[in-house]
Amino acid sequence: MLNGIFSTQSGKSANERELDIIANNLANALTAGFKAIAPVFNSTVIEEASGPDQVPATYVNIPDCYTQFSDAPFAQTGNTLDLAIDGAGFFAVSTPGGTMYTRNGQFGLSVDKKLVTQSGDPVTSQNGGDITLDGKNITIGKDGSIYVDKLLVDKLKIADFQNKQDLKNAGGSLFVNTNEKNEEVPAEGFSVQQGAYETSNVDIMHEMVRMISVMRAYESYTKVDQSAYDMLSKLIELGKF
Repeated sequence: MLNGIFSTQSGKSANERELDIIANNLANALTAGFKAIAPVFNSTVIEEASGPDQVPATYVNIPDCYTQFSDAPFAQTGNTLDLAIDGAGFFAVSTPGGTMYTRNGQFGLSVDKKLVTQSGDPVTSQNGGDITLDGKNITIGKDGSIYVDKLLVDKLKIADFQNKQDLKNAGGSLFVNTNEKNEEVPAEGFSVQQGAYETSNVDIMHEMVRMISVMRAYESYTKVDQSAYDMLSKLIELGKF
């Protein structure tokens, strides 16, 4: 009986963690460049049983999450410094925490004419430096080449990775590479679109259906818990006589 109680408690804990993940996805459904997160479930079976009538206990938890790097629709804005990557790859960004990567191409210019993110972090050029845009007419080609007043001045760094699951969410639509062995490589087969940015790939209806399912599962665990506690209480009362 105790095994059953412990199993349902682990299930409720996993449900709570999954609800947190769903809530985070829904909160970022309108965040440009955001990638939905999904839980990784793990179950553990305790083979040892305390008696012949006892069944092995099974515990479930969510030790990690993975990011769904599927493409999201583009929002057409016509803004010169709004950029979207059609295909594989990430914009490289220089942050106080080191180089990070994003699909959010809502860029702007700093007071010193550098191309920056909405948080003010400089966008990295192909040669690893900052990108300075001092001119009136800014055109960005599909390969990331940057022209100012029809003169080629720089090129965007579009990086990619063999294993994208080593990229962990660092907030603000930024990702950080957590595995030094998974080195960045130049992206291939991409096309940069000027005047648009990539939206979030969160499927709101899917997340809502998941939320309802998880809440129902939590309610079921709670009912099983209550039944087990009621039965245990009755057994304790019987043991007093």
